[in-house]
Amino acid sequence: MNARALPLIRLFQFPPMFGVPNVSPFCCKMETWLRIAGLPYEVVDTPDPRKGPRKKLPFIEEGGVRIADTSLIIAHLVRTRGVDPDAGLTDAQRATALLVQRTLEEHYAFVAAYTHLVREEGQKHTYARFNAIPRFIRPFVANAVLKQIKALLWQQGLLRHTDADILESGVRDWEAVLAVMSDGPYFLGDRATNIDATVFGTLATTVFTPIESPIRDFLRSRPGIMAYAERMRAQYFPELVPKASAT
Repeated sequence: MNARALPLIRLFQFPPMFGVPNVSPFCCKMETWLRIAGLPYEVVDTPDPRKGPRKKLPFIEEGGVRIADTSLIIAHLVRTRGVDPDAGLTDAQRATALLVQRTLEEHYAFVAAYTHLVREEGQKHTYARFNAIPRFIRPFVANAVLKQIKALLWQQGLLRHTDADILESGVRDWEAVLAVMSDGPYFLGDRATNIDATVFGTLATTVFTPIESPIRDFLRSRPGIMAYAERMRAQYFPELVPKASAT
């Protein structure tokens, strides 16, 4: 199919917050992947995830068809757009990428939801920035979100642990991820691949936001991963680099 005949990708995600691509690791991942792949897209700010086909964000729309879940979206775009950042990876690299993805998306994502939306330090920053919601109903929405997240994390099991144990588990997640990170400019070596979208999408929402936590302190104390975060932001989101540090 002629690329010019393909419909524009419309990316539905949460409104921007804190000067990062998106405070949601999954939304940030999806937009980062689109930029790594070099695919044109349009962002549609959507504060209500219930509008998505799976009641979650992000999702994309192409020619009126909506697709949800970042992994399924990426697989679809690789198949239909003829671009694959993972082309050329070895089986071992693909396995490493999958293990890192599972660590960050199937465990650390819940830790991030806890630090950003449940802990007091996260609440005072995050809920105050619900700018897309009318001010007079903002407290009610914040309380509803908090209740929903607490219920989710309780069912998932994370909230049954102490604050200290939850935070320690998040640090351990990152210790494992950093242990398999390459010395190259990107996670697996000399070029950006799918896992870079996942890692940066998760990392940016932790180290580039004002939400303090021992996990953020741990990551900020590691020059290698911070250099990676700065490098990815400068390359793929140069408009978000703080003016004072722009080169």
